[in-house]
Amino acid sequence: MRFTKLLLLSLVFSSVTLYGQSDNRILRLDSLVEILSNENQVIGSFSIYHKGEVFYEGSFAQSSPAKDEGTKLYRIGSISKTFTATMVMKAVEEGELSLDRKLSEWFPQVANADKITIKMMLGHRSGIHNFTDDESYLQIMEKEQSREAMLTRIASLESDFSPDSDFSYSNTNYVLLSYILEDIYKQPIASLLQAKIANPLKLKNTYFYTADTKKKGEQESFYWTGEWTKASNTHPTVPLGAGGIVSSTGDLCQFMRGLQQGKILEKNSVAQMKNGQAPGLGLFFYPFYSHSAYGHNGGIDGFVSHASYMAADDLAIAVCLNGTQYPLNQLLIDLLSIYFEQEDYQLPSFEVVDVAVDDLKQYTGNYKSDHFPLDIKFFVEDGVLKGQATGQPSFPMEARGNHVFEFKAATIKVTFDPEQGSMVFEQGGQKIPFKR
Repeated sequence: MRFTKLLLLSLVFSSVTLYGQSDNRILRLDSLVEILSNENQVIGSFSIYHKGEVFYEGSFAQSSPAKDEGTKLYRIGSISKTFTATMVMKAVEEGELSLDRKLSEWFPQVANADKITIKMMLGHRSGIHNFTDDESYLQIMEKEQSREAMLTRIASLESDFSPDSDFSYSNTNYVLLSYILEDIYKQPIASLLQAKIANPLKLKNTYFYTADTKKKGEQESFYWTGEWTKASNTHPTVPLGAGGIVSSTGDLCQFMRGLQQGKILEKNSVAQMKNGQAPGLGLFFYPFYSHSAYGHNGGIDGFVSHASYMAADDLAIAVCLNGTQYPLNQLLIDLLSIYFEQEDYQLPSFEVVDVAVDDLKQYTGNYKSDHFPLDIKFFVEDGVLKGQATGQPSFPMEARGNHVFEFKAATIKVTFDPEQGSMVFEQGGQKIPFKR
């Protein structure tokens, strides 16, 4: 969801753990926090919980003076959808709703409402256009919106495809689901969140964001423009259950674990939310080597977040950033690589090595792999080594030394062997060999 001058008075990095400080993983996590903080790569926090207990909690460079602010609270963006989907599934279990009921029972003015089911909306298969993709959205995002105004806007949208014929992520689905929950329970969505999820799981730091009051610990968000610059704020009447919740990394770990262990919903309901490795109903599948997790990412107004749970490992992880240059996916790879002690993992380095143009030419050429559907061409342009997969835009590579180059924005790492005419392409935890 699209849903900035700040001087950092101090760089703060801290950790809390229930494990012995002699654990090498703790030391490496400490180092990671220090590196990313000192390089102005991220502002925010993360938590790793094992068997329901804190393994590590860390905070990166903070957006305020060094002082004890207690628990830090963040707008979690689209992770809100997992909470909303959970409330919908709870309504189904309580007999207040069924997944095959049609949107037309509540909002017949929406295109194809008589063909769109609750399940299609949960799984982003409704065809309802994502209103936050429209240019006009920027004109309303910071202003209070009534239900009537939002519904008028949604009713004016044309469908992207016939219901249940395709998948397309749409915030509009979850705004409408928020209204439906309010209608069937005759309560505000904020009250339902407390009654159905926060209170049963004892989540003390999870609630819907409000424009009028700011609770202690709530963080502002920032963009990096050579310095941390304050981001705008989407009015809370716009995202609702699509992206309007505030939480802490600890609460998010407890929520993901509690949900997937059946502490809120029945196992069959959770299984429907997961839906195997396909996009589910409020949950997405995240693989990491031999491990697998279910969870959700989020982003709103400069906030970037992730929360997921690995059932086989009884491991929950949550990251909430209120300012970032560093890719979220790479940070997750860093954290999980350290936790699972991946042998080939190295802490990030931001030292850029100067390589002469003549030396860059040894890496150029077209590379192919039996394990990757696209060829990747490397070439030198304006003194910079660039890569380009077949039919894709080119991307600049930064030299790290020892024939290693990186494109941080997409978490790509390439290690060349010029003598053998080969290279290893790394992204998302995968290593793929190529030959020139």
